[in-house]
Amino acid sequence: MTDTSTRRTCCKTGTCFTCEFWEEKVRWAANGDEAPALGRDAAAPVARVNGWHYIIKPMDRTSPPSTLGFGGALWTFQFHDGRTVTSNDVMCQGEIPGRFRSRLPDNAVTAPPKPPSTKAPFGIFEGLP
Repeated sequence: MTDTSTRRTCCKTGTCFTCEFWEEKVRWAANGDEAPALGRDAAAPVARVNGWHYIIKPMDRTSPPSTLGFGGALWTFQFHDGRTVTSNDVMCQGEIPGRFRSRLPDNAVTAPPKPPSTKAPFGIFEGLP
């Protein structure tokens, strides 16, 4: 049996790694587009933009940029519900496979980042109350 036939069979049953990975993201969408808290991390908003899936972790002003998602680049997401969230620690889970797109529709767009807040202390997410 080749890899291709294994994946084809596995995806029909929904038990391959890829299916299980994206089924987890479908559960997050059903849970209010929030990735669950893991270890010391708090639950985090989930954005889907142009068929790509992202977890928006809290702003991190203490870690070296090399340890942050996208090297600490500042990302701003404007959600379809009107929220705007900016973070320098965004993790990408990849492009959503076509067969999952109807269950994981886009819920945000990327926007130019707002200037950082000057008030202290900073919230865990810029743009969230």
